[in-house]
Amino acid sequence: MKRSNIVDKLSELYPKLNKKEIDGVVRSLFNALASGICKGDRIEIRGFGCFSLKERAAGIIRNPRDGVSIKSDSRNVIYFRAGKELKNRVNNSIK
Repeated sequence: MKRSNIVDKLSELYPKLNKKEIDGVVRSLFNALASGICKGDRIEIRGFGCFSLKERAAGIIRNPRDGVSIKSDSRNVIYFRAGKELKNRVNNSIK
């Protein structure tokens, strides 16, 4: 799903708001989430999941295609853990 799909869905749910206003709100929400994650904050959306930062240690990584090994610096990665309600919803919809 793209940001434009979210804006379209919200404009269907809230016809009194125009798409430009909704797009501004969605952009602001994503910017706030990104800023929080960049600062190292844990972002929790109840029923959906949690976003946090984890540090990957430096080390040697190997490309399996050509077998070349290179040194990797330590880096931060975004970690998402799905919430219980989202897991249940996904598992029940697949059956």
